[in-house]
Amino acid sequence: MTSLLDGLAALVVVLALNLWVAAQIRGRSEGAEGDFLVRTYWATLLLRFAGAILLNMGAEESSFALAFWGDSSTYDRGGYLLSLYWSGDLLAPPYMAGTVSGFGFHYVVALVYSVFGRNQLLIQFLNGTVGSLSVLVIYAIARDLFGTGVARWSALCMAYFPQMVFWSCAMYKDPLILLCIACTIYAVVRLREQFTLRYIALFIGACLLLMTLRFYVFYIIAAATLGTFLFAQRRGLLGGMAAHLVLLSAFLGTLVLAVRAETIEQQTAYFDLEKLQVSREDLSRAGSGFAGQIDVSTPQGAMLALPVGLVYLLFAPFPWAISGLRQALTLPETLVWYALMPALFRGLFYTIRWRLRDALPILVFAGLLTGAYAIFQSNVGTAYRQRTQVSMFYFMFMGVGRERRLRQGVALRPGPAVHLRA
Repeated sequence: MTSLLDGLAALVVVLALNLWVAAQIRGRSEGAEGDFLVRTYWATLLLRFAGAILLNMGAEESSFALAFWGDSSTYDRGGYLLSLYWSGDLLAPPYMAGTVSGFGFHYVVALVYSVFGRNQLLIQFLNGTVGSLSVLVIYAIARDLFGTGVARWSALCMAYFPQMVFWSCAMYKDPLILLCIACTIYAVVRLREQFTLRYIALFIGACLLLMTLRFYVFYIIAAATLGTFLFAQRRGLLGGMAAHLVLLSAFLGTLVLAVRAETIEQQTAYFDLEKLQVSREDLSRAGSGFAGQIDVSTPQGAMLALPVGLVYLLFAPFPWAISGLRQALTLPETLVWYALMPALFRGLFYTIRWRLRDALPILVFAGLLTGAYAIFQSNVGTAYRQRTQVSMFYFMFMGVGRERRLRQGVALRPGPAVHLRA
């Protein structure tokens, strides 16, 4: 548990940061939309800060920590050891700082600890801030594609849906992953209109940070955005091809310079189906494992696992199979999620039929990542956690479906583009 003095220091730091963010929101938005964004941003922050304090207070109680603190202890210890190594108090770097997958968040924690000291609550507050920034980015994407009504719905779901709140309260890397994904999609949406260095830098920077956090999501989003960028543009074919080549060259050049070749080789090896099967078996042995008997080491086995995995990824934990406190707490959210499924499918149908070109990068990324997790996951808990990475786009399509039902026969028009500083 963080001491009172460290807690006050954390509050001062994040308050100063978020006062500046709120001023930027107000300066770049007007009228009712500005009021909505500022109000939603502060409400999002307060909700996450309250959750952070509650989790921090219970972190030292073993049963509570096991249920809700989770990976936070790993990142706290790894970041602290790495900060000691940087300061010269530790002779060798900790092993966890050099792992193939997910080492980036250790560096984030270490950087904060190097400046402000070991302050868990500060990391939690910063995670809440990152989660709140994701709300703004999703709002900007939805407004540019579908208009203000869908944008407001998407922002409110991001702000208040329990799964989005919880992962932003402790020392998890999920909020930063969501922000990186949202920023890459936002950059692609803006690059359709204005091919500028600022948005290229935003796309490349978010992608490279994503590689250090969850590398396989990086590969999926890079493939989805780069592969569909040419078809999702609003400029002519020749200009689109030129822009596509510039973006691809800049991305590959930065990747080669910033990431070691052996790291890329180690990461790509994880896409081997036999290794995937080993990881899947490990996950299925847990108390909430499922479909452990399916062998995905062959393409045929992977296809057999896909339908079962999709059901669990999209709908688990099932209300009739809830066991334990953590799953019981998700019941209200799960029932609301089920109730929104018709809106999701209506929104997907409308988007594919009428707005396919504009939303193609989002559709391809959400489809690829959903399919990948459906094959890979064999544990209810991890499936529920990973669903957040596509839920923010599902919220958008739910908003489209909801608007279509409220405004039958009226096409959804994009709103004025919301420009965010890279």
